[in-house]
Amino acid sequence: MPVQYPIRAVAKLTGITIDTLRAWERRYQAVTPDRTSRGRLYSEADVRRLLLLRAALDGGHAIGQVASLSDAELQDVAHASFPVSRNLRPQTGPKTGLPDLQHLRNAIESSDYRVTNDELGRLALLLSPAGLVHEVVLPLMRQVGENWENGTLQIAQEHMFSACVRNLLGGLVRLQRPGNGAARLLLTTPSNELHEFGILAAAMLAVAHQFPVAYLGPNLPAGEILAAAKKCAPQVVVLGIMKTNATPLARQDVDRLASGLPVGTELWVGGSGAADVVNGAVRGGTVVLDDLTDFERHLTRLKDARARGAAL
Repeated sequence: MPVQYPIRAVAKLTGITIDTLRAWERRYQAVTPDRTSRGRLYSEADVRRLLLLRAALDGGHAIGQVASLSDAELQDVAHASFPVSRNLRPQTGPKTGLPDLQHLRNAIESSDYRVTNDELGRLALLLSPAGLVHEVVLPLMRQVGENWENGTLQIAQEHMFSACVRNLLGGLVRLQRPGNGAARLLLTTPSNELHEFGILAAAMLAVAHQFPVAYLGPNLPAGEILAAAKKCAPQVVVLGIMKTNATPLARQDVDRLASGLPVGTELWVGGSGAADVVNGAVRGGTVVLDDLTDFERHLTRLKDARARGAAL
């Protein structure tokens, strides 16, 4: 059954007030939600269209100019537009075709949560989920991590950016529908591993590939991971681990997961410490991920296996 959202939920998802939503419907027929005894109910397509309309208005257009445009035309307007605030930049940098991330870098450096969150949301409208990860989130994650290591950024700024990316992931999960029969992925890090950039990026890529995800965040003991896996029955548990945290305790956690997960549940371990903690964990279905490209290859393998199974 298609998901439908009441008007209050749509207001939160889009950042458009309830009064404005009603006015756009009444005056311009911008969207036509279903009317039920529960009030207005908006489809996912309605929500996506409203997000595109908001992006067009942020780019300086009037609602009367864009309300009658098709979704494809609105997408073109969103790509061509950018907020007219003196602080915001065009979507692409000179000659590269890639998003201009300087405004986001400035917002992170100044610990401006609102601007960081809003600009990530704007880029999410303009790019595919995979493009958002590869062209925006990953470059920023690398730079934030490097700047934290060299002392340019404080850990508070890293935490703020992580919070914004988690918020972005939540939006993608709300608006993306997984494919029929798609395998569920559970993503976390083992005890004492606080770095979550890798599993955040992996979770967004999984959503982009139409996989349902259970994102548990960082720093979970093996027993908690096994309990969560028992409840949500994922086909894959994905762990992230940095080399600096590839300790004997982390290896014990991985060994416990390798022996405790149900038969048929794969264990994927990524990050710079993956090979160290998996060393000695003997279990079919245990995979060391070289990088996020390798992660996507294994997602494709799962898709292909599901397709072959459905064809039988």
